[in-house]
Formats: sequence, C-alpha cells, structure tokens
Amino acid sequence: MPNIRRKYHNAFERTHRFAGWSVLILFWVQTFSLAASTNQAIPLWQWALETPQVWMLTIMTFSILLPWLRLRRVPVKISTPSSHVALLTFDYGVTPFAGSSMSISRSPLLEWHHFANVPWPDKSGYRLTVSRAGDWTGKLIDDKPSHLWVKGVPTAGVANIEVLFKRVVYVATGSGIGPCLPHLLAKKLPMHLVWSTRSPRKTYGDELVDEILAAQPDALIWDTDENGKPDMVQLAYAAYQSFGAEAVICIANQKLTRQVVYGLESRGIPAFGAIWDS
Repeated sequence: MPNIRRKYHNAFERTHRFAGWSVLILFWVQTFSLAASTNQAIPLWQWALETPQVWMLTIMTFSILLPWLRLRRVPVKISTPSSHVALLTFDYGVTPFAGSSMSISRSPLLEWHHFANVPWPDKSGYRLTVSRAGDWTGKLIDDKPSHLWVKGVPTAGVANIEVLFKRVVYVATGSGIGPCLPHLLAKKLPMHLVWSTRSPRKTYGDELVDEILAAQPDALIWDTDENGKPDMVQLAYAAYQSFGAEAVICIANQKLTRQVVYGLESRGIPAFGAIWDS
C-alpha cells in the first residue's frame, strides 16, 4: 500500500516492526504448545531438532535479530551551512562503498531514516546530506545531537548502474546530490553532472560545492534562485547529446524523477531513477 506507507510512514514502520515481532513470538508459542499437547514420546529437545518448523523459525528469528546485534550509538559531527541542510560526518570504523545507504535514528525502537552514504575516496568514515523535509529532519538540523544510533551494515542504495555504460549523465535536484556525489568522486568512468538547486553555495556551503566542482569541473549547476526552475528533461537531454552519453541517472523527488525518466525513455534513451517502493 504505497500511499499509506508514504502518508503514514512512522505508523507503518512501527506496525511492521512490532506486529512482526509479535507474530513471530506467537509462532514460537504455538509450535511448542502443539508439541506439548501431542504428548510426544521423545524428549522435547530431540523433537525440536527433528522438526522442520523449529529450524525455519530459528532462521527467521536470527535474520530479524542480526541487524539489531549491530546496533550501536555513535558520535556524529553535524554542520549546517544553512537552515535547510545538515551535513553529518561519521567515523566509527565503518567506510561504506559508493552507492550504499545507512539508516540512522534518535529512537531506535520507534523510527529509522535512510540516507545515501557519501564516503571519501582517500580516508575513512562517511557523510550524509540531510535536507529539512519534515519534523524529524528539521529537529536534527536545529538540535545537532552529538550521537545517533546506527544498526546493520551499509546496504546497496543507488547501485552502481553507471558501470553498465561507457559514459553517463547524472541529473540531481537539491539534496539529491548526496547519492550522486560518491559516484562522481569514484570516477569509474566519464560522467557529467546536471544539478539544479537553490543558491548552492549558500545552501550547501563552499566546501561541498568546491568538492563537487573538483570532481566535475564542467558540471552544470543551475541556481533556481537566480534562474528559476528549469525544464529538467530539456537540460538532461541536452547534456546527454553534448556529452555523448549512453544513459542518464536521475536522483530527484518522485514526480520529477518519473518526469525525467519518462521524457528520456520516450526518446529512446536509457534512463534510471528510484522506484519509490522501499
């Protein structure tokens, strides 16, 4: 039910978590209640070892527990170039791969939020770019906590689709630059960036913009405060033609992503974006 998940994300997440755990516990109780009521002639431990559903429940339980076994509260450095964006820096012994994401939380039992990792090519740790897009992100930007919770391991987010092609164009809007940046820094193949955002240096800071330009000197950075909102399909198509690219990867909001992907695919151009079904 994508609409319900999107509108009531926290309620969906908590229902999924606590109802799922409750059902799993009920399965364990049911399994051993059944064993006790059938008056098995063999010892309970032997019956458990020889019963397939016990092994299945064990595997399911371990799978659910595994990410939580890696739960930890880690230090974070938060800088806010503007009231719209926070740049989070982590260095607790984990250096994720380009194209991965990590979930963070302030209340690990209640809600988790996923963001694309931005690792450095030459040092440990990683960064996250967080835009003000709701109560949780707004509070994070305003409060700047010294520690956050993480669990599990970095998982594939924006996968390395670009390696399927010889030349690609990345199209990003706003904080969508975050998922694009690690791929631009990795430089696995020729890439061209088209980034539309408001006042990039004022919003994201000189350091981040300079890092982007160092990796992409010919990047097209469209300032929406100065030039208004552009036709992203037109910009993407022009960049695709001028750069001689084989594909376009778009990281933006749901409406614009679908608009760009449809606009390019209808012209016979391979285009990729998030499926918005996580």
